Amino acid sequence: MIPAMQRNACLSCRQRKLKCDRQQPCANCVARSIECNQQQLPPVTRGVKRPPDESDPSTISHILTRLDRIEACINRTQDNDIDNLVSTPIGNELSKIRNVVPTPASKVHAPSTDRTTPSVHSEGAVQRVKFSANDNFLRNALMHNLYISISADSRVQQHADSHQIQLPPKWETLRLFQVYFNYIGHFQHIIYEPHSRILIEEVYYQVVHVSTTTAPRGLALILAVIAIAVMLEPLHGNLDEVLPILKERLRICAVYIRSSMDCLEQHRRRMNHTLENVQAMLILQFLISHIEAFSARSRGLLAEATTVSQSLGLHLIDSTTAKGSLSQNRTDLITREIKRRVWWYLTAMDWMISMTEGPFDAVYLIQPRFITSNIPKHVNDDDLGNPNIKERPLSEPTTMSYVLNRLKVAEISRCISDVTPHDPNDATYELILSLDSKLESLIRGLPAFFNIETADSEETGLIDQTHPYIPMQRLIINMMINLMRCKLHFPYFAGHPRKSLHAFSRDASLKAARHVLSAHRDMITSDMSHSADFMKIQGTVLHMFIGALILATDLCCNQHHGEDRESQSSELMAALKQLEGIKQHSQIAAKFLEVLTELLVKYGVWTPSTAVPSNTENESDPNVHSLENGHVSAQDFDIPFSDIPFPFDDLWKTFVEWPAAFDMIDVL
Repeated sequence: MIPAMQRNACLSCRQRKLKCDRQQPCANCVARSIECNQQQLPPVTRGVKRPPDESDPSTISHILTRLDRIEACINRTQDNDIDNLVSTPIGNELSKIRNVVPTPASKVHAPSTDRTTPSVHSEGAVQRVKFSANDNFLRNALMHNLYISISADSRVQQHADSHQIQLPPKWETLRLFQVYFNYIGHFQHIIYEPHSRILIEEVYYQVVHVSTTTAPRGLALILAVIAIAVMLEPLHGNLDEVLPILKERLRICAVYIRSSMDCLEQHRRRMNHTLENVQAMLILQFLISHIEAFSARSRGLLAEATTVSQSLGLHLIDSTTAKGSLSQNRTDLITREIKRRVWWYLTAMDWMISMTEGPFDAVYLIQPRFITSNIPKHVNDDDLGNPNIKERPLSEPTTMSYVLNRLKVAEISRCISDVTPHDPNDATYELILSLDSKLESLIRGLPAFFNIETADSEETGLIDQTHPYIPMQRLIINMMINLMRCKLHFPYFAGHPRKSLHAFSRDASLKAARHVLSAHRDMITSDMSHSADFMKIQGTVLHMFIGALILATDLCCNQHHGEDRESQSSELMAALKQLEGIKQHSQIAAKFLEVLTELLVKYGVWTPSTAVPSNTENESDPNVHSLENGHVSAQDFDIPFSDIPFPFDDLWKTFVEWPAAFDMIDVL
């Protein structure tokens, strides 16, 4: 009997991937003496194609209608940019700052059609990246082991070897965290204090019971906070008395900085990125910039923090996509708000530092149109986690008042970076006036407790007593605005005073420079427990240099007579005397003093033999007679800005290329 023919390969041949002769039974099953079972496949139905039903959601017309609605929704979202996400008082003020300003004719804008956000990747792309990142051979080759221990003595860390990390006792770490919150937490607000105590407990448990070679989550942050807190502890006595202690603290601080960077390096190689790593980078960047100024190390940390933050999606916290909604459901309210604070602190720093290279080489990394994270709430830390809490009015001080006003300063900085022409000759009076008006409006719009003119009022005094950190915040926020004003006008005020732009820029920059120097004097003389430490000297010497640079350049470039010249000379001499007083402790101060002195001598305002008098107790009566020798008139200095031997970029480069008072790594 002829065996029956089966339609498909039998089940056994299909499982063994053998060629079936499709007989029943087949030759392979007969040879193996097994049962030959035919596969049961679903029948193939063939019918007449029906005409499309217009009400069917799968029809072309219905699909096109849905696509039109989606496209219209996306366009509305992109046109509103971030404004739809921040319908709050501070968000409305940021929107006003972004109003259109006149731009140079030569400025080329990007086409408006390129507004898609490449932030949400396909699942396939995510899987490919994850697979590539977890290749074992690469992970093993990049292994970076550490040797972590907990010391019973907090002082032994100053002599730790490379790759060896010694944590102080837990009680000492908790104490140093409190030092950080007392002095820097009021200016950053990127760490939630209750979370930090839980994190410390977890890290110490991990080191004792889990691993001494792998840095646990949060260890880099703890080491960074310890490093900055070591420098912030208050000291009593004059600078000469406490300087040896400060230098010893700096060496200990450098060890903790290196240890924190070692942890970050291990996490970087293993791609274990966390929010705590971003917080650690921001604290290290703040600390290093106050010791080395804006060195390559400081700016590298900021760039890495930006990259890691974007990989963690901190810029997409409030995204309406499915991916963003899922992350919101899994994250508690407090952590989400801290993530917003971290992201916007980083963003503000990126936008403000974009002007540190001078107004013509401004570059920032974070683009506002790709941000879907809301502005942090104007509430106190005690209100975090309460979903029903309402934001306080901006006129009322909260723990976030300084951070949100700093963000407004950063927004204007970004606007200046966007529209300032590369060639100062292309700038128009209308453009610079519109940018300056933004700064003037910001000053007038500051809440009363941040207004310098009302600082002596009874109402402000009561606020200062309730919030003891407000006086320093008030000085710093006003100094930021006036420093930005100096940078905006510096390229234009050194020209001929009869030109409308130059005359306007000269008046505005001189006014801003005097405010900067006044704020600096108030910071030094204010009753602040940490006002005499080394970080304070390093952190404010740049501000003093900018103010003195404006006054010195104006004396060299413009003609003065009588009381006006004498007053300006007196202000300049007071600043030079402060630089002279700290130059032995700061290479930055010594370099700035050398630059300013060379400028004054070159244009005959000083004679080569003139020396800055020693700092005395009578600060209000400086020796200004040396500034009267060899004055060069405006007629002798009637040359274009581009021919001045000391243009802004060259002067600024002395700050960028000579940053280190102490090299944090080599000091070990």
